Amino acid sequence: LKAVYQCETQASIEGEDTRAICGRNSRVGLSGDFGTLFYGNWDTPYKAGTYGTNADDPFGNTDVFGFQGLMGSPGYGVRSTAMGTAAVTATAGHNAGFDARAGNSVAYWSPKFSGVSGKVQVSVDEFANASGSIRPILASGVLNFDMGGLSVVGQVEYHEDYFGMRAINAANAGTTASKDMAFRLSAGYALPLGDSTLTVLGMFEQLSYGQDDAIAGFKSYSRPAYLLGAKYRMGDHELRARYSGAMKPSIKAATGTTLAAGAEDQLGAQNLALGYAYHFAKTTQVFLYYTQIMNEDAAKYTFGVSGAATVVGANTPVGSDPSAFGLGIRQAF
Repeated sequence: LKAVYQCETQASIEGEDTRAICGRNSRVGLSGDFGTLFYGNWDTPYKAGTYGTNADDPFGNTDVFGFQGLMGSPGYGVRSTAMGTAAVTATAGHNAGFDARAGNSVAYWSPKFSGVSGKVQVSVDEFANASGSIRPILASGVLNFDMGGLSVVGQVEYHEDYFGMRAINAANAGTTASKDMAFRLSAGYALPLGDSTLTVLGMFEQLSYGQDDAIAGFKSYSRPAYLLGAKYRMGDHELRARYSGAMKPSIKAATGTTLAAGAEDQLGAQNLALGYAYHFAKTTQVFLYYTQIMNEDAAKYTFGVSGAATVVGANTPVGSDPSAFGLGIRQAF
């Protein structure tokens, strides 16, 4: 039996962003033959379930080139977020994304048995309102299978009283928060090709949001999405590519509301990312990338992380095609 602990703090090297200590993945807990049990502020199994597997995003799940622009987002300018804050309980607040770090959470990670392992995490309702009518709770889980070059990952997450529907249905003034669910199935395989390795992966996701007492606009919104990706490592060189698509959603109108003809149309989007990396050493790489989100006429998908504030998030114009090109250095230690 041993103690586990971590205090992760963001420190931007250009000095333009200062944040509180332990503001990122931070925890205290116990680990042993039974697995690991901890309390803290940590990436949910839905967000991090593919990390370190062959079903992971070829671009590393971060910055404008990460897959969170479409995956884990219903569109509508929603970005990656931290969960479990008092703002969740505010009528004007909402957390609609499923790429989250959950505060005030308890988690259990199992050991691996014949290639199978699992993780569960619950963010409890410390931020319930005074009457108890709003009790924000998050529950997330992942089941992994890793054997040889094959990885298969199943993920699920549930949000209650996180007001996710408000991001989609801003006109709604119902008294309750939505109950939101996400499901994702991924598979990847690393194929050795002599001194090179080709890794291919695919992913399917379904997001569902519902608010029974919605009095205007939508009372439910369900959106499927898919992803195809690959990376090819040859010596110190690595090529990366990914294509994902958010498909046409299924929408039900609130009682007394008649949706316009074709309300479900033109709400999809596609995302293309291309990149190259050169590995100077096992721990050091420099990389180039290009990414673009192609929104249909009524859609508003945006980069999940980073990007210029004037053109991302709520500032992304409806139907626009935001793009980014960049150069980066990554040092692992």
